Amino acid sequence: MTDEISREALHDILRGVAALTGDALVADLARLIGKGVRADISIAFNPKQIASKRWLVEMLAEVLPKPDGPVWVLGAWHGVLGAMLLADERLAITQLVSLDIDPDCAPIAEILNHRHVASGRFRAVTADMMGLDFERAEGGRPGLVINTSCEHLDDVPGWVAGLPAGLPLLLQSNDYVREPDHRSCVPSLDAFKAQAGLSELWFAGALPTKNYTRFMLIGRR
Repeated sequence: MTDEISREALHDILRGVAALTGDALVADLARLIGKGVRADISIAFNPKQIASKRWLVEMLAEVLPKPDGPVWVLGAWHGVLGAMLLADERLAITQLVSLDIDPDCAPIAEILNHRHVASGRFRAVTADMMGLDFERAEGGRPGLVINTSCEHLDDVPGWVAGLPAGLPLLLQSNDYVREPDHRSCVPSLDAFKAQAGLSELWFAGALPTKNYTRFMLIGRR
């Protein structure tokens, strides 16, 4: 039986793939692995997580490629979505704020996005999304707020209603009710539309996976 791959070996493999492909994001991941990282980074980069984020990036590039102000990603975890958004040349994002309530997430997100931190395009924040006032947000009112974790909120309609009128939003949820922390799952795309209650809807879609379906809305509060 062969030994499991070590962190050092994984680091070298990722560096090699980055050199082969010229992909700066792979190089950033290699750098993160080299510095040591929590084991749950593997979940953040698993195929389902990346597929849903890739779908988000593709649709945003079609619907709202040039947000009129900073982009805020809520419940951003390790900053993977922020890295993908900032890496896509179709998107004109002047600044991205990656927010999570877990204080251990910001340092990881900043290492992964170190190039964008240096250029002033990326900022990691530790805060509770439920207490944010986007009318007085540092850097000005957002041009887009992204929340891919609506299923985790206790009251999605109440949260949306508390946001500034006219604020552009990108929301994701799912129908995976077997997860105990999923408190606001929806059974269908139409149910998600009704739950969010957006005044304008620019995109609505569903992405089936093996165990659940992910839903996405892009529009205006």
